[in-house]
Amino acid sequence: MKLFGNSKRRPEKAGTEAEAKTGTKRRKLSGAKKAGIALGVVLVVAVGAVAGYLAWEKPPERANAGLVDATKESTAPAETDGAEDAAEPTAAPTEDPNAGAPASLNENMYTFAVVGLDQSSNSTDTIMIGRIDTENHTIDVVSIPRDTMVNVPWGVKRVNTLYSVDVNEGGNGIDGMLEGFRDLLGFELDCYALVDLTAFVELVDAIGGVDYDVPIDMVYYDASQDLDINIKAGMQHLTGEEALKVVRFRKGYATADIGRIGTQQDFLKSVASQMLTLGNIPNLPKFLDIFEEYVTTNMTAANISFFVRQFLLCKSEDINFHTAPGNGGDSVKGNSYYALYVDEWMALVNECLNPYDRDVTEENVNILTHSYETGFYTTTGVIEGGRNSFAAHPSYVESTPTPAPEPVETPATEPEQPVTEG
Repeated sequence: MKLFGNSKRRPEKAGTEAEAKTGTKRRKLSGAKKAGIALGVVLVVAVGAVAGYLAWEKPPERANAGLVDATKESTAPAETDGAEDAAEPTAAPTEDPNAGAPASLNENMYTFAVVGLDQSSNSTDTIMIGRIDTENHTIDVVSIPRDTMVNVPWGVKRVNTLYSVDVNEGGNGIDGMLEGFRDLLGFELDCYALVDLTAFVELVDAIGGVDYDVPIDMVYYDASQDLDINIKAGMQHLTGEEALKVVRFRKGYATADIGRIGTQQDFLKSVASQMLTLGNIPNLPKFLDIFEEYVTTNMTAANISFFVRQFLLCKSEDINFHTAPGNGGDSVKGNSYYALYVDEWMALVNECLNPYDRDVTEENVNILTHSYETGFYTTTGVIEGGRNSFAAHPSYVESTPTPAPEPVETPATEPEQPVTEG
């Protein structure tokens, strides 16, 4: 009976014939030599893989449109009613010896925006603008509060309306959003990533969750936003769903959105620290798949891989988070606004975000701000849509000055005559 082939004798090993002809035996390799050969093979494969990876990854194409001349781009208000639409004029520009020369882009600096999109309201709930320096291996990220006042013609002049208004007007949302960012920065960004809530959950789960010290007890319920938060303070390992609740929670902070921004930044620092400690991003292929499926971006997979490698070259202490300076207690017609401190904002932009060799000045930006003491101020001298275009909160009742009462004339009375006794 034949089993698995014929019954012929198995051929002799090749070495047996050679040994018979030469009369010598093949020498066996020592364990050390085997290990050396194995190590050499691994190194060759590794070098080939790295070479292939480096050939595949690619930095993004740069905008390189130069600094914006906002003085030429500002539009007239939709309705003109004299001085009422004007804000305090822009200060006279200082003499610049390089005036007229185009700004040069630093080839080692890349700028980006990471924006969290709330699909239920189509508004951008989290806005972060950043710059990565691939020469010095540093990253700076600036959070923009969602109520930041912007110079736009519609009624609710907040930065988190840029996306939704553009969509409502037939756009893709992204163009309007990036145009608004350009007004604040004075230059175009290289890259953007619009991240929805599902992507955030999936990305955190893809890296195995995050160890994070939750700063306060977080309890909040809102059926309209599908939010049911009940997380205790303290160090814990957060899943994607739990992490999302932590970074969305804002009601328990004394400073509301600014407190939430601080927690978001601390959480991202924890993520960065854990990734840099590992020296890699776990499940990187899955990470890229999630990015491709759930994130709207102008980056390719090769671009993302480029930024991943640049990120892994950084140290955790060289990743810095900032918050746009401003007043979070401002309001116009009952609607709350975060009013930028223009001078401090310009200094932060130039220090942490500007990729050009010349400073951004007020001539490059289109910023509207407000304070109770000084009123409105805009860097272009124009409030888009006019001062009266600001929408009023439903509970707002505009106060009208009470007219002063007209003076009432009282008839003069004759002095009483002294009475003489007779």
